[in-house]
Amino acid sequence: MTLVDRLRKETQAHQACVEALPCFQALAARALPPESHRALHQALVLLHEALTRALAATSHPVLAALGAEAPSVHPLLEAGLVSSTPPERLENPVLIGAIALGERMRSAAHREPLSLLGYHYALRLALLPLPGTSPWLDFAQRLEGVALEAAEQEGLVRAAAEAFSEVRSLLDTLHPPREHPPTWWLNRDAGGHPITTDLDELRAALRAAEASWEEFPYYAWRYGERGRQFSWSDSAWLVTLGGQDEAQVWRHISWLGGLLASRGMPRFMLERHLGVLSRELIHAKPARRQDYDVLFRVAERMAGERRRILGDDELRMFGEDFDARVGPEWSQRLHGAGVLLAAAVADEYGGLAQAVPSLVSWMKEPSRFPAPWIRAVEQTLVRARSLCRVRFPSGVAGRE
Repeated sequence: MTLVDRLRKETQAHQACVEALPCFQALAARALPPESHRALHQALVLLHEALTRALAATSHPVLAALGAEAPSVHPLLEAGLVSSTPPERLENPVLIGAIALGERMRSAAHREPLSLLGYHYALRLALLPLPGTSPWLDFAQRLEGVALEAAEQEGLVRAAAEAFSEVRSLLDTLHPPREHPPTWWLNRDAGGHPITTDLDELRAALRAAEASWEEFPYYAWRYGERGRQFSWSDSAWLVTLGGQDEAQVWRHISWLGGLLASRGMPRFMLERHLGVLSRELIHAKPARRQDYDVLFRVAERMAGERRRILGDDELRMFGEDFDARVGPEWSQRLHGAGVLLAAAVADEYGGLAQAVPSLVSWMKEPSRFPAPWIRAVEQTLVRARSLCRVRFPSGVAGRE
């Protein structure tokens, strides 16, 4: 079976579900209510723009050619209801879903660029093809001579299914109207806590979350897609703290840092994320730099607490030593593990009793890691504890 045939076969059920939705049928019958039409138009424009930027950011000749094309817009969407550009503050929560998928595509352009062919197929060719066109022939011709490894094929098919799923959620929510809190569009399990609904801030929050996942492969290894969605919703919540009193922001973030450390994520990871998030926000909205600086100051305060126990040079030393102990294959598969172990020890000495057990229970699982890795974990813990300079009383870390 060719890749094109496989893609068509594996997405047929997704496409049938989308076409059966009342919103899709109302759109085809030109009976979609104006407000729903407006939101759908804006969502698809966001997706087309994100896909075009992602394709243009890659160097693969097939992808570069696709990125240079002007994306077609289906006549059913050319109703002249509104300008293509969404307002600064999102009027409809469904646009959050479109932005999230757009940031997935941007991230994919760097991590697995050929998966963009799956997004291209779903969004430009299968969901709303122009009448009278034959997108399959053109798509098959583009793939001729493109050699894809098994993992790349899987990524392409997964990306197409992801695009179908997100568009299905958009359509299902728009007509008949359904109410979902803004957080739902980032993380179905996060409840209804506040997040930013500012377009630029939301993009900055998601980019910071994706950057954190790229810096720490441990996130994906341990927490998978569900964890990634919590990173999105947490990052979008952290944005709402900008401009608040620093003492109050510190209390909120200290609570989150303790919670995450007890679930296997040393506070060093949050420390790093806050630094990236503040930079992304300032780049997106420089006029609000003063508001966003509080996130950087809190990150530095967290770093200061940690450095009193283990400094930056010591964390790097433990990272390098751990990599040498486990060898190049495993150090590349889970880069940064030694740093995280040392950071968890710093949290432990700072009063977070569960910081080490919550991380090490996963790091020492024999079904997951070989014996040399487990020995390296044990040796790193012993050495890190021997170098810790300060021990706070239990529960002190992160308090005023």
